[in-house]
Amino acid sequence: MKNHVFAAMACLFLAACGSGGETKVAKLEVIPLGAAFDNQTELKASDCFRKIRYVALETTDSCLVGQGAYTVVLNDWIVVTSGRDRCQLFDKKTGRFIRSIGHVGEDPEGYSNVHGGWQNPYTGKLSFPGWKNKIVVYGADGKFDHIWTPPIPAGQFPAMSAFDYLDADVIAGYYSATDSLPARIALFRGDETVRVESLLTEQEGDRAITPNDIASISILKDGGDGMMILKYKDNKSAAYSLGNSCFWHAGNDLYFRRSYNDTIYQVSAEKGLQPVRVLDLGTHDWSYNERFEDKKEAIYPTKFMENEDVILFRFMTNVYNDKQKTYNALYRKADGTVRVCLFDDKITDDMNGFLPLQPVSVSASGEFSAILPSEEVVSWFEDNAGETDIPAEVAALKKVGEEDNPVVVIME
Repeated sequence: MKNHVFAAMACLFLAACGSGGETKVAKLEVIPLGAAFDNQTELKASDCFRKIRYVALETTDSCLVGQGAYTVVLNDWIVVTSGRDRCQLFDKKTGRFIRSIGHVGEDPEGYSNVHGGWQNPYTGKLSFPGWKNKIVVYGADGKFDHIWTPPIPAGQFPAMSAFDYLDADVIAGYYSATDSLPARIALFRGDETVRVESLLTEQEGDRAITPNDIASISILKDGGDGMMILKYKDNKSAAYSLGNSCFWHAGNDLYFRRSYNDTIYQVSAEKGLQPVRVLDLGTHDWSYNERFEDKKEAIYPTKFMENEDVILFRFMTNVYNDKQKTYNALYRKADGTVRVCLFDDKITDDMNGFLPLQPVSVSASGEFSAILPSEEVVSWFEDNAGETDIPAEVAALKKVGEEDNPVVVIME
């Protein structure tokens, strides 16, 4: 096993002497992902969820959902983004269309894209990537709120930055390492920098590059926000996760993990980064110093979704070659088990016997979301026309037509 796990395990045991000289020991959770990858199995809904609910989104000419739809629950609403320019709010219980949020444009209130932002359940506000590294913020009432400029600018490409909310007032930012600065986590309250913590290693950051260094650029779908692959003229390659998938939430807690590192941290305004879990990748580890190498069976995690019971996450292998594969993984907190299956196999719905599930998000309150295209719903009912024991909530979806908006699945 690589030094990452050894070093992390060495930090697991935090000794504190009590009044009687007794040593108290705390240790991190270890998630045996490598072993589960070597023993893949089917993922079932009953392994992951306690309840599944279906919400057929209202369909009118004024609220049509575009291609590549993504959904997340925000308090009492379902947020649906599609294309690069469409963000819509629907009622979480009924699927009734409420309003559209903002617009793409270079005017003072326009954002650059609907992807790569975040939704803050404390404030009910939605943040979108703006122009020139700014963040454009709207309220759930559809009104423009403000533009936020991170007090610390991102470095020169390929240096990357990502942001997410910590609470109602504080935003967390991650800045990747450069040839002159270590990777950092920074906390901001408006224009004030509350805290900066360096992720010190003995490894060098990425040097700035120019277009003359690059042979090709491609974008991969990775089950998360996507990944940019650079092929350099010196035959090396590099992977850069897009969006802010290095952060995720579970309840009131914010978690963080950076690429080529096996430690998961909790982010705190008072304590900074606190290690809480370790991914044991076994023989499938991919270290930072090997990041330019084509490690064919190495595991590259791309997305984490967590609630109080489970962590669902995605990872890829063969990132730099034509045998790329994406996987779903499930970690059950109660018994520590891990299950892995191919991403394309999805999660079998053994609770309702309906279409397989592919969660794309989880809310801070623990509600996973998935999208079922209307044509797949219609096709399922055609294929199961003779069935008489269809659950009532599934049977209610017979009203969905092929040209309708998709069905959102909410799983708890």
